[in-house]
Amino acid sequence: MDLRSSAIKSVEKNFPSPHSELLLGMTVGADELKNVPLFKNALKTTGTIHVVVVSGFNIALVFGMVTKALGSQYKLKNMLIAQGVTLLYSLLTGFQPPVVRALLMGSVAAWGKYYGRLLDGLRILVFTACLMVLSSPSYLFSLSFQLSFLASLGLIVFGNVFAKFSLPEALSSTLSAQVMVWPLISNTFGQVSIIGLVANPLILWTVPIATILGGVYFGIVLIAPQLSVFISLLLYPFLDLFIRAVEWFGSLSLASISYQIGTFGLILYYIFLVPCVLYLGKVIKFKHEPEKS
Repeated sequence: MDLRSSAIKSVEKNFPSPHSELLLGMTVGADELKNVPLFKNALKTTGTIHVVVVSGFNIALVFGMVTKALGSQYKLKNMLIAQGVTLLYSLLTGFQPPVVRALLMGSVAAWGKYYGRLLDGLRILVFTACLMVLSSPSYLFSLSFQLSFLASLGLIVFGNVFAKFSLPEALSSTLSAQVMVWPLISNTFGQVSIIGLVANPLILWTVPIATILGGVYFGIVLIAPQLSVFISLLLYPFLDLFIRAVEWFGSLSLASISYQIGTFGLILYYIFLVPCVLYLGKVIKFKHEPEKS
């Protein structure tokens, strides 16, 4: 039995539904939401369904934890170990498009820092996207790739813009990503989340805690399965809080509206947005400044 299958069976044994589906989605990218249609609909309504998909956040979290545990990021041995662990985690998640995108971007940025190079985030994103599409043209038609690319583009281009309004970081990040992804979500699902702008900043703080504890849980399962129950007791409250909050926000009237922008409207929106992106890309410098060792 492979590691991924072992992880899924262990979670299904120790966690109730939809807690197990949530944990598997946010840690190893297993899409089990078909088993919990009501919870899946609540995630769509609140604009939080991106949580149940392994993304760049997970990759950055794993790489960051490994480098902090090892010490300085500017030692070749530490960099190689962190890169290796992150690659193994990416393989465990099934190498989905958002993971591949995040792994490539993170690797380029990390090695750039190692060699003391200031790298432009927008150029790294475009380079990574082109590399992925050239290696596998099918990525271009993958919804997860499209959403991952657009959300990252929004964070890079509009993150500093919204931050200038002294908004909380969580709200600023939510708005930055939503500017780019909401038309695609509307066109694909015929639904636009209204409550998501409030729900995301208020409940997403539970995600990194649950993700870290989830990683510890899977590590314990592989080493000492009998001890995994104790970790699950620590992990459960954060999963439960997230689920209860999503279900409550999703039950509110006007939490979302049924609206499909249509293909023509989608094209017009992004055509209008392109010059804005290009202008902001020139005005604002998006640099990865190397950390002081």
